[in-house]
Amino acid sequence: MSALADLVANVAADLRDSTSATWTAAELTRAIRWSLHELSWAVPRRVAVTLTTHADLREYSLAAAGVSDRLFLAEVWYPYTAADPEYPPRAVAWRLLDDDTLFLDVATIAEGETVRLFYARAHTVQGLDGAPVTTLSGEQEELVCLGAAGYAVLQRAQDAIGQVNLTGQAPSLWREWGERRLHTFRTRLDQLARRVAAWRAPWVEGWRVE
Repeated sequence: MSALADLVANVAADLRDSTSATWTAAELTRAIRWSLHELSWAVPRRVAVTLTTHADLREYSLAAAGVSDRLFLAEVWYPYTAADPEYPPRAVAWRLLDDDTLFLDVATIAEGETVRLFYARAHTVQGLDGAPVTTLSGEQEELVCLGAAGYAVLQRAQDAIGQVNLTGQAPSLWREWGERRLHTFRTRLDQLARRVAAWRAPWVEGWRVE
C-alpha cells in the first residue's frame, strides 16, 4: 500500500511535474484529499461494530462504540448474539438524533445485551490527515491519483485567469483537460462501484445450467 508521499509523486508524474514547477506538494495533497473523499462515497469501507445496552436506555454515543470516519450508518441489529447469531437477523428501527447519538426505536431494551451496527467508513491514506494506514486497493489508488490530477489541473486553470501565459487560451485549455480527466475518473469510479455492488448481491439462484 502506498503512503501519501507516494501518491503525491504519482500525481506529479501524471502531470509531468516531478520537479514541482507548477504544483506544490501541498496543492497535490489537497487534490488527493478531494479525490479520496469522492471515492470513499462511491466505494466506502464497510465496517461492523457492537455496543452493549443498558436497561431502558435508547440513546447511545457512536464515538463511544468505536464508530469513526463514518460516512453513513446502514443497519442496526438488536439483539445480537455473537456466539449464536439470530436468524434471520433482527434489524430494528433507528435514527440519529445528532451527529453522534443513535436512538434505538424499539419497545424494550434489556441490560447487557448487544447491538450490532453496520456503517460505511471513509478510506484513508497513510500520512494524510494523520492516518496510520492506507486502506485503498491498488486499483483504488490509481483512481485517486486520476481524480487528483483532474482536481489539480482545474485549480491551475482558475489560478491562470488574469496571469501572463504563453497563450491567452491557457486557462480554458487547463480547464478542458481537467474536466476530461475528472470525467474519466468518475466514469471508472462508477464502473468500480457497480462491480462492487454486483459482488455483494445475494446469491440465491445457484449456477445456471444450459
